[in-house]
Amino acid sequence: MVSRRALVFGVILVLALIAAACGDPRPITHMQAPTPIPPKAEPTATLNPTLEAVQTAAETSPQATGKSAEALPVPAQRPSAKAGASVFAKNCVVCHGEDGKGVIPDTPDMTAPDLFRNAAPAELFLSVSKGKGAMPPWESSLKEEERWNAVFYALDFAVTEDALKRGKDIFTTNCVVCHGEDGKGIVEGTPDFTSPEFVATTRLVDLFKSVSEGKGTMPPWKGQLSESDRWDVLTYIRTLGYESMHGMK
Repeated sequence: MVSRRALVFGVILVLALIAAACGDPRPITHMQAPTPIPPKAEPTATLNPTLEAVQTAAETSPQATGKSAEALPVPAQRPSAKAGASVFAKNCVVCHGEDGKGVIPDTPDMTAPDLFRNAAPAELFLSVSKGKGAMPPWESSLKEEERWNAVFYALDFAVTEDALKRGKDIFTTNCVVCHGEDGKGIVEGTPDFTSPEFVATTRLVDLFKSVSEGKGTMPPWKGQLSESDRWDVLTYIRTLGYESMHGMK
C-alpha cells in the first residue's frame, strides 16, 4: 500500500503542475495606446470666389478637356460694334435698355465685366439667332451681319476706356515681342488676334488661364501681372478683332 507521506507528496506535486500550467511566467508588458487619427482637414474657403469660378470654367471648357465642341459660327467679315449700335437701338433697347443694364426682369446687366468672359461671342450670336429665355429668335428678322454687329455692340458695354488704356499699355510693354503691335503674331504658332474666327470663337476665360499659367512658349504671367491687369490686357486683345465703339487700335 502507498504510504501516507507518498500520497501527500503526490497531491502536492499535482497541484504544483496545475498551477504552473495556468500561470504565465512571462512578465506583463503594457501596450501603448494607438496613435489617434487626426480628423480630416476641411478645405480652406477660397478668398476669391470669382477667380475660382473662372478657373473651374476654364478647366471644364472644351479646349481644356480636349472634347470636341460643336462647331461655332464665324462672321464673314470683321464685326463692327459701331454698326451694331443702330441695330441695338431699333430692336434691343426695349428689353436691354439704352445703357445695357436691362429693363425687364431677369435681363442681364451687360456692363458687368464677368458677364461675357465665360462665353464666346459666337455662342451669344447663336442665342440671338435662335432665341433664349424670353428673347425671341432674330434670325428671320435681322441679317446675319446685323446680328454679329449687335452682339459685339453688346460686348462693348463691359469695355471701359480706363481698362482698355491699361490693357494696351500692358500689351505694348510685355506682349508685342511675340504677338506684334497689330496682334497678328510674330512667333510661330501665335494666334492672329485680328482674325474674325479667333475673336468669335475664343472665350476670355480660356485666354485668362493661358496667360496666367503659361501655354506653349508663353511663360506664366500670374506672378508678374495682377489679376485685374490680366483681364485688362485680354479686354484690349479682344477689341483687336472687331471695330469697338471706343475706337482704340
